[in-house]
Amino acid sequence: MDITTQHTQDQHPFPVIIIGAGLAGLTAAAHLAARGIPPLILDADVIWPGGRLAGGDPDTFTHNGHEWAFKPDHGVHAVWGGYVNLRATIERFTDTQLVDSTGEEWINRWDRDVRAVEAGSAVRGGIMPAPFHYLQLLFRPRFWRTITPLDFLSLPGYLFSTLWSVGFDPIKEKAALDGLTMRDFFLGWTPNLRATFTGVGANMLAAHPDQTSLTAFIAALRFYTIMRRDAWHMQYFPANSHDSLIQPLVDYIIACGGQFIHGATATQLNHSDNTWRVTFEDAPRSGLRSAYGEHVILAINAPGTERLLKASPYTRPQAREMIFPGAARNVVIRLWFDAQPRDGTAGGMFTGDFLPDNFFWLHRLYAEFGAWEDAGGSAIELHFYGNDNLLDLPDRNFIIQAVDEVQRAFPGLRGHFVHAAVRRNSKLHTLFRVPTTDSLHVDTPWPNLHAAGDWIGYDTPSLWMERAATTGIAAANAVLQAQAIDLYPVLNPKPPGAQVRVLGGVVHGLRMLFRPIVWLGRRRRQQRQS
Repeated sequence: MDITTQHTQDQHPFPVIIIGAGLAGLTAAAHLAARGIPPLILDADVIWPGGRLAGGDPDTFTHNGHEWAFKPDHGVHAVWGGYVNLRATIERFTDTQLVDSTGEEWINRWDRDVRAVEAGSAVRGGIMPAPFHYLQLLFRPRFWRTITPLDFLSLPGYLFSTLWSVGFDPIKEKAALDGLTMRDFFLGWTPNLRATFTGVGANMLAAHPDQTSLTAFIAALRFYTIMRRDAWHMQYFPANSHDSLIQPLVDYIIACGGQFIHGATATQLNHSDNTWRVTFEDAPRSGLRSAYGEHVILAINAPGTERLLKASPYTRPQAREMIFPGAARNVVIRLWFDAQPRDGTAGGMFTGDFLPDNFFWLHRLYAEFGAWEDAGGSAIELHFYGNDNLLDLPDRNFIIQAVDEVQRAFPGLRGHFVHAAVRRNSKLHTLFRVPTTDSLHVDTPWPNLHAAGDWIGYDTPSLWMERAATTGIAAANAVLQAQAIDLYPVLNPKPPGAQVRVLGGVVHGLRMLFRPIVWLGRRRRQQRQS
């Protein structure tokens, strides 16, 4: 079908147009294509679909007379325990077999003092029940090297924060509490433990602590770790995310008749006579084009969605009343060494005074790095979620800092640095905001227009890739329902255990009991001030 600005409504429109070829858009597209509804997908990238999971040109360098080349990655390597809809998508449309993580190393630095402990398996595999399973770390002798006697003063604050997280579900209660940040969670904690668990939050939400809201952090704790021990159970992709997930989805969609237009950035939406007209910039052809569809699924990042909806006269009035989350940037650096680090896990996180936030040993994850490992080398990937002063550093300065930090954590690599590659992810990573009634949801105010993404509102506790997959399936189901076609099940993570449910009920009840007292106190203060 020719898609041009001369395309008219008299011609048969596409059954559905999906704007965005990230994980959410591809998930929706694959589920629609499998039910016999081949979509048209508009992808802003000229070459690489996948959004923040897209591939790219290989990183290449020469060492000891040999030319080496490695496929890049934007930093997505693992699937968490609660990613049930993403796992279902992988099983339906790909041959990818995930690989269990044996554990995750936490490395803490205070000034020159560096201490490491394998904490992942302890948190999820010990005898201590949720929500107090982090206390299981006290049974690891090496953990005692990372704390001081002063840190036991944090116990009351830890218990209060944990119970508050169990009894407060910000997503279900639609409570964003804008203005409060993750740092407010750690009142009463000692600096050492505060820094360690701030690192946990930075890793879960892939954002600097000052950019992370309190409710986003609590929602992440609930989804990733507090409510169930096995929620922290990670499984790695067997190769980079593009080869493991994105390309198989693209191949499946095309095989079922779906079409892609690459380099297409939607600029305006118009609706008339039950048909949507999507106007888009065609980068390869340097001009505007249009496509018509019965349904539209918006599956692009929050800033792009806000611009599109407010630029379109048909959607502008309602969009102006909505709250859209912000976005952040981050930096991913890969370092190659011609020596091996000490034995350990495939990944983990840095806390305390370290600049990077997490790390992955690529030679322990991907067969692609096998030849480099066989030659005695190693490769590590570091993620930085810092402030602008850090992220604005030139590549050269960034590499110097990264190499220094890795050599502090793994002294055996000192003097063995070979090559580095810097990948700057633009300011499109979602700063998760708990969806409220004035957020954009899967079901939008406009007819036959649905939304999907890791920031879209829907009745699910999930975050990031799981929320993208969940809302992608939900948006596809909305189209299928309109066509009276069988829907896909939208799965929920395993429920919390009995102890967590009881504690959560008690804390929630206390919150409801004291709410009128708090309100009355605020009312009296306001009266005195006036």
